[in-house]
Amino acid sequence: MLIRKADCPAEPSAHATSKRVIARGGVLPQVTQIAEAAFEQPFVVEPHEHPTMYEVFYVLEGTATYTVGAQVHEAAPGDLVIVPPATRHAIRVTTPPHRIFYWGLVVAN
Repeated sequence: MLIRKADCPAEPSAHATSKRVIARGGVLPQVTQIAEAAFEQPFVVEPHEHPTMYEVFYVLEGTATYTVGAQVHEAAPGDLVIVPPATRHAIRVTTPPHRIFYWGLVVAN
């Protein structure tokens, strides 16, 4: 299977950014989506959690502060941030544009 990012249209995300969903649920077992998101200006993703899903962020461009539970991480290009299920997390973009590649991975039952 080959999925080309160029064939994936930009769409709004739940956090008021644009994203390109490269793979949706059902393409791979336990994956809710694989996407690239862009924050073109300073932005805050309010604290939230996903009870049954890991969220994994790979930073492509820009910087942001990722709060994961009680830990605060200053993430830059090349950094990987992993958020375990049921862990409150937030993002504060500090140097836009901030682009991330991210995965949602369902916890196996």
